[in-house]
Amino acid sequence: MQNEQQLEMVITMMSEGYLASFRSIEKTLKRVAKKFGLGWSSLSILNQIANDSSVTTADLIQRNHISKGAISLQITELLNRNLIKISEDENDRRRHRIELTKRGEKLADRVHTQATEIAQSILDNMPLNEMQRLHQNFATFAETLSNTPIK
Repeated sequence: MQNEQQLEMVITMMSEGYLASFRSIEKTLKRVAKKFGLGWSSLSILNQIANDSSVTTADLIQRNHISKGAISLQITELLNRNLIKISEDENDRRRHRIELTKRGEKLADRVHTQATEIAQSILDNMPLNEMQRLHQNFATFAETLSNTPIK
Protein backbone atom coordinates (compact mmCIF):
# COMPACT_ATOMS: atom_id res chain seq x y z
CA MET A 1 0.00 0.00 0.00
CA GLN A 2 1.27 3.44 -0.89
CA ASN A 3 1.78 6.05 1.78
CA GLU A 4 -0.73 8.85 2.31
CA GLN A 5 1.48 11.52 0.74
CA GLN A 6 1.90 9.53 -2.49
CA LEU A 7 -1.83 8.93 -2.68
CA GLU A 8 -2.54 12.65 -2.25
CA MET A 9 0.01 13.50 -4.96
CA VAL A 10 -1.73 11.17 -7.41
CA ILE A 11 -5.14 12.63 -6.53
CA THR A 12 -3.82 16.15 -7.13
CA MET A 13 -2.24 15.17 -10.45
CA MET A 14 -5.47 13.53 -11.60
CA SER A 15 -7.78 16.33 -10.50
CA GLU A 16 -5.64 19.27 -11.60
CA GLY A 17 -2.92 18.37 -14.07
CA TYR A 18 -4.50 15.53 -16.00
CA LEU A 19 -7.89 17.19 -16.19
CA ALA A 20 -6.38 20.30 -17.77
CA SER A 21 -4.35 18.14 -20.17
CA PHE A 22 -7.37 16.05 -21.16
CA ARG A 23 -9.40 19.21 -21.77
CA SER A 24 -6.63 20.60 -23.95
CA ILE A 25 -6.52 17.40 -25.99
CA GLU A 26 -10.31 17.38 -26.26
CA LYS A 27 -10.34 21.02 -27.46
CA THR A 28 -7.75 20.22 -30.12
CA LEU A 29 -9.74 17.20 -31.31
CA LYS A 30 -12.89 19.35 -31.48
CA ARG A 31 -11.07 22.04 -33.50
CA VAL A 32 -9.83 19.43 -35.95
CA ALA A 33 -13.29 17.86 -36.19
CA LYS A 34 -14.90 21.26 -36.77
CA LYS A 35 -12.40 22.07 -39.52
CA PHE A 36 -13.43 18.95 -41.45
CA GLY A 37 -17.15 19.06 -40.60
CA LEU A 38 -17.31 15.65 -38.92
CA GLY A 39 -17.16 14.45 -35.36
CA TRP A 40 -13.84 13.15 -34.10
CA SER A 41 -15.13 9.56 -33.98
CA SER A 42 -16.27 9.76 -37.60
CA LEU A 43 -12.89 11.15 -38.65
CA SER A 44 -11.20 8.28 -36.84
CA ILE A 45 -13.43 5.73 -38.60
CA LEU A 46 -12.77 7.42 -41.95
CA ASN A 47 -9.03 7.17 -41.33
CA GLN A 48 -9.28 3.49 -40.44
CA ILE A 49 -11.20 2.80 -43.64
CA ALA A 50 -8.60 4.75 -45.64
CA ASN A 51 -5.82 2.65 -44.11
CA ASP A 52 -7.49 -0.75 -44.62
CA SER A 53 -9.30 -1.39 -47.89
CA SER A 54 -10.73 -4.69 -46.62
CA VAL A 55 -12.19 -3.36 -43.37
CA THR A 56 -15.65 -4.51 -42.30
CA THR A 57 -18.14 -3.20 -39.80
CA ALA A 58 -17.21 -6.05 -37.46
CA ASP A 59 -13.55 -5.03 -37.69
CA LEU A 60 -14.40 -1.44 -36.76
CA ILE A 61 -16.51 -2.55 -33.80
CA GLN A 62 -13.63 -4.64 -32.47
CA ARG A 63 -10.89 -2.06 -33.10
CA ASN A 64 -12.80 0.80 -31.53
CA HIS A 65 -14.34 -1.13 -28.63
CA ILE A 66 -17.79 0.25 -29.39
CA SER A 67 -21.23 -1.25 -29.86
CA LYS A 68 -22.84 -2.24 -33.13
CA GLY A 69 -25.29 0.65 -32.66
CA ALA A 70 -22.49 3.18 -32.16
CA ILE A 71 -20.61 2.05 -35.28
CA SER A 72 -23.87 2.08 -37.21
CA LEU A 73 -24.33 5.77 -36.37
CA GLN A 74 -20.79 6.56 -37.55
CA ILE A 75 -21.22 4.56 -40.76
CA THR A 76 -24.59 6.22 -41.45
CA GLU A 77 -23.06 9.68 -41.07
CA LEU A 78 -20.25 8.80 -43.48
CA LEU A 79 -22.72 7.27 -45.96
CA ASN A 80 -25.03 10.29 -45.78
CA ARG A 81 -22.10 12.57 -46.58
CA ASN A 82 -21.12 10.37 -49.53
CA LEU A 83 -17.71 9.65 -47.99
CA ILE A 84 -18.00 5.85 -48.03
CA LYS A 85 -19.82 3.10 -49.88
CA ILE A 86 -20.68 -0.40 -48.70
CA SER A 87 -20.63 -3.52 -50.84
CA GLU A 88 -21.15 -7.21 -50.21
CA ASP A 89 -18.06 -9.35 -49.87
CA GLU A 90 -17.93 -11.54 -52.99
CA ASN A 91 -16.76 -14.55 -50.96
CA ASP A 92 -19.12 -14.16 -48.00
CA ARG A 93 -22.43 -12.35 -48.53
CA ARG A 94 -22.84 -11.90 -44.77
CA ARG A 95 -19.80 -9.61 -44.73
CA HIS A 96 -19.89 -6.08 -46.04
CA ARG A 97 -16.82 -4.21 -47.24
CA ILE A 98 -16.55 -0.51 -46.59
CA GLU A 99 -14.70 1.66 -49.08
CA LEU A 100 -14.04 5.36 -49.47
CA THR A 101 -15.71 7.27 -52.27
CA LYS A 102 -13.68 9.80 -54.26
CA ARG A 103 -15.01 12.46 -51.92
CA GLY A 104 -14.01 10.33 -48.93
CA GLU A 105 -10.51 9.85 -50.36
CA LYS A 106 -10.07 13.61 -50.74
CA LEU A 107 -11.21 14.24 -47.17
CA ALA A 108 -9.02 11.42 -45.84
CA ASP A 109 -6.04 12.97 -47.63
CA ARG A 110 -6.76 16.39 -46.09
CA VAL A 111 -7.15 14.82 -42.63
CA HIS A 112 -3.87 12.93 -43.08
CA THR A 113 -2.09 16.15 -44.06
CA GLN A 114 -3.41 17.83 -40.90
CA ALA A 115 -2.43 14.82 -38.77
CA THR A 116 1.07 14.94 -40.25
CA GLU A 117 1.41 18.61 -39.31
CA ILE A 118 0.28 17.86 -35.75
CA ALA A 119 2.67 14.90 -35.52
CA GLN A 120 5.53 17.09 -36.72
CA SER A 121 4.70 19.69 -34.09
CA ILE A 122 4.71 17.00 -31.42
CA LEU A 123 8.06 15.61 -32.56
CA ASP A 124 9.50 19.13 -32.66
CA ASN A 125 8.74 19.36 -28.93
CA MET A 126 9.07 15.77 -27.76
CA PRO A 127 11.48 13.02 -28.85
CA LEU A 128 9.89 9.92 -30.36
CA ASN A 129 11.04 7.67 -27.50
CA GLU A 130 9.29 9.96 -24.99
CA MET A 131 6.15 9.95 -27.12
CA GLN A 132 6.26 6.15 -27.23
CA ARG A 133 6.70 5.96 -23.46
CA LEU A 134 3.81 8.41 -22.98
CA HIS A 135 1.66 6.26 -25.27
CA GLN A 136 2.44 3.12 -23.25
CA ASN A 137 1.95 4.86 -19.92
CA PHE A 138 -1.29 6.47 -21.05
CA ALA A 139 -2.63 3.08 -22.17
CA THR A 140 -1.72 1.58 -18.78
CA PHE A 141 -3.28 4.56 -16.99
CA ALA A 142 -6.51 4.30 -19.01
CA GLU A 143 -6.75 0.53 -18.50
CA THR A 144 -6.14 0.92 -14.76
CA LEU A 145 -8.89 3.54 -14.54
CA SER A 146 -11.27 1.35 -16.54
CA ASN A 147 -10.62 -1.64 -14.29
CA THR A 148 -10.90 0.28 -11.02
CA PRO A 149 -14.29 -0.33 -9.39
CA ILE A 150 -16.28 2.78 -8.51
CA LYS A 151 -18.00 2.10 -5.20
